[in-house]
Amino acid sequence: MTIVTVVEMPEFQRRARAIISDDERMELIGLKARNPMSGVSIGGGVRKFRFARAGSGKSGGYRVIHVFSPQDGTPVILITVFAKNEKANLSKAETE
Repeated sequence: MTIVTVVEMPEFQRRARAIISDDERMELIGLKARNPMSGVSIGGGVRKFRFARAGSGKSGGYRVIHVFSPQDGTPVILITVFAKNEKANLSKAETE
């Protein structure tokens, strides 16, 4: 199994500090490093990944927006994170 580098953008770091524990953040980074293609494509190389909140399932957990392009060897870039109860999906403007 190949481990991929994971980079946290400032927006992701800011949002993660507000809603995710350090242990959950490290678990998330480990999951993305081991399985960078997980989640669903929302276009343009951007993916949405559901991550279970402690004491809750994936459906009530967090949404992580990230970019990964296996063809060019770039790292997984974590763009932002939000709780599903904040927002279920990104708007069209946010995905562009």
